[in-house]
Amino acid sequence: MSRMCDVCGKAPISGNKISKSYNHTRRTWRPNLLKVKAQFGGTSKTINVCTRCLRAGFIDKKVTVPKTEAVEAK
Repeated sequence: MSRMCDVCGKAPISGNKISKSYNHTRRTWRPNLLKVKAQFGGTSKTINVCTRCLRAGFIDKKVTVPKTEAVEAK
C-alpha cells in the first residue's frame, strides 16, 4: 500500500526535527489517509483518501447499511 492520496496525490514529506538544544534529526510527516469505498461509474472501489479531500466532498462515499437495519426493512 502506498502512503499517497488517490485524489490529490498528497504523500509523505521529510524534514528536520529540531530539539530545544537545536540538534537536527531527520523525520517524516505522513498524510492522514483513510480507506474508503467510493462509487466510480457504477462500481464500488476501495481507495486511499486524505481527510481533507474527504471533508471537501471530492468523492462520493458508498453508503453501507448495517445488517440489523436491513433485516428490519424486509
